[in-house]
Amino acid sequence: MNAPGHPLLDPLLAGDRRAIARAISAIENGALGSEAIAAGAAARAGRAHVVGITGAPGAGKSTLVNALLGELLRRGRRIGVVAVDPSSPLTGGAVLGDRVRMGEHGADERVFIRSIASRGHLGGVSRTTRQIVDVLDAAGFDTVIVETVGAGQSEVEIIEIADTRVVVCPPGLGDEVQAIKAGILEIADLLVVNKADLAAAETTARELKEMLRLRAAGRAEVAVMKTVATRGDGVAELADRIDAHATSGGIGSRLAGRRRPPPDEVAAVDRAILSRRSVRRFLPRPVAKETVERILDVARHAPSSTNTQPWRVHVLAGAAKERLCRAVASAYDAGEQAPGHRYYPQQWFEPYLSRRRRLGWDLYALLGIGRGDKAAMHAQHRRNFLFFDAPVGLIFTIDRRLERGSLLDYGMFLQNIMIAARARGLDTCPQASWTEFPQVIARALALPDSEAVVCGMALGYADAGAAEGRLVPAREPVDRFVTLAGFD
Repeated sequence: MNAPGHPLLDPLLAGDRRAIARAISAIENGALGSEAIAAGAAARAGRAHVVGITGAPGAGKSTLVNALLGELLRRGRRIGVVAVDPSSPLTGGAVLGDRVRMGEHGADERVFIRSIASRGHLGGVSRTTRQIVDVLDAAGFDTVIVETVGAGQSEVEIIEIADTRVVVCPPGLGDEVQAIKAGILEIADLLVVNKADLAAAETTARELKEMLRLRAAGRAEVAVMKTVATRGDGVAELADRIDAHATSGGIGSRLAGRRRPPPDEVAAVDRAILSRRSVRRFLPRPVAKETVERILDVARHAPSSTNTQPWRVHVLAGAAKERLCRAVASAYDAGEQAPGHRYYPQQWFEPYLSRRRRLGWDLYALLGIGRGDKAAMHAQHRRNFLFFDAPVGLIFTIDRRLERGSLLDYGMFLQNIMIAARARGLDTCPQASWTEFPQVIARALALPDSEAVVCGMALGYADAGAAEGRLVPAREPVDRFVTLAGFD
């Protein structure tokens, strides 16, 4: 099962520089479709060797990166550079100092340099650095260099982004070595004393080696090197060490940390799932078109067999929604139901009959509808065809030539919509009742004969004070429907 792609992905994967630039801009700005670009790039990441260059301000990181670029070009590499700059206080964009310093290599077709703003993100990088690295990796660059903003003791996010971490130290750290050893010096795969032509460089190198002796036994050896980036001294040896670490540490090792999402992400997904309810009364508060588009943009990454993507969505608001609601509600009042397919079994049986009855009577009890009050039941069911007054209604259709397996795929797509909506503070109600009037819907929406109605869905902000909101359907415990085998 494959996720849908994005129009920029194919040219990006082919190394098209314009597509690369546009993809990075979309990710950095959170544009519509950026999640698809990031997901597509991440699925193809892992070939490039990602080198993080971090360290204290004034250590000469940019100058060293520029010198390293020249050395790697001489070795026949294609190199992408992500230079994280401080944000401009005026525009919020990157202060392009790094791009200027690396200008001598920027025109080379084998080099792609992108400066991005930290935008207040801590850790020495930006919020989107990881995704941008994935883009360059997927685009076929052999080496991707990430230069951080001048980092302090706790700004160590580069450890999650790079395969090889190079920490650059200025001469004359002195007592500062002790102050920061629990921070960025601890993450180093290579330690570099740049500006080694200064008098204090030898002392700084010695202090760093002493610090390394205090590390816990069994940790990998870390080399301490000296460079003079302005002259290129020691840069070839640094490139050799970086290549050696790629061999021993492993290209793509940065991806290992992605196997388990951070606890806060797990909690957010769980909250979205557990707080989802089928809401039957909504507030008149409108939902922005852009919000609906973003929800559907996320939901379209649902899996489908052989990537068939069998869904088609008709999103209605305002007058368009009211026209459909009037047509279907009138047909309901006239008793003109004509289901296009059988949604429920002709004869209910246990345990499904009891569950269905319990839900219905619990809802009616909350609404004060007594058993046998057919007029009140009719009025309540009629509210389905008003989308329960939600500001947005969705009608889902499918090519009727497809088989039942595509409906399984469709269910995963629908769940994605509901969870993506819930994560944004919105609520939904999936509605099978719309399948009772496929011909009326087809006329109202001018559907072709090939399209069949799957269901409807109300989307909006729940009326928290409504009686219906107190309905919490009972769920069977896991041990009632799960069989586990082969576990110790």
